[in-house]
Amino acid sequence: MNDQSPTELSLTLQRHIPAPPKAVYDAWLNPETLMRFISNCKGMAGSHAETDPRIGGRFTLVMNNGTRDVVHTGTYQDLAPHSRIQFTWESEYSTVEGSAVTLIFVPNGAGTDLTLTHVRFANEASRDGHAGGWATILDGLLATKL
Repeated sequence: MNDQSPTELSLTLQRHIPAPPKAVYDAWLNPETLMRFISNCKGMAGSHAETDPRIGGRFTLVMNNGTRDVVHTGTYQDLAPHSRIQFTWESEYSTVEGSAVTLIFVPNGAGTDLTLTHVRFANEASRDGHAGGWATILDGLLATKL
């Protein structure tokens, strides 16, 4: 049995991306580039993305799972150029208020060490499902030419 509350459930993933922090940071805010790697999720095809990259601005990602559109939205909470992006994460798969993702970009040689942390899940199954989704997205970013 799980004794953790939604506020305690989180996940952290890391990848080394062979591109400078500016390119990796910009990829998360540019709708065309974002859809190239975020639609890498198994069973999800990218439909479209809209971004308003400013604090308080919103984004919308629409991915089709083969039978219907799945909409993910959020609000940018922090944008520190080339070093940090934080946004809320809202979808039918993430129903806990305050669910948020933080991306940290650290220069490492000619590339970037990227750390993704997602906090607040309804339960361990939701966290684990998101861990798989985010891992696939980060692998898609790794394969995207930036």
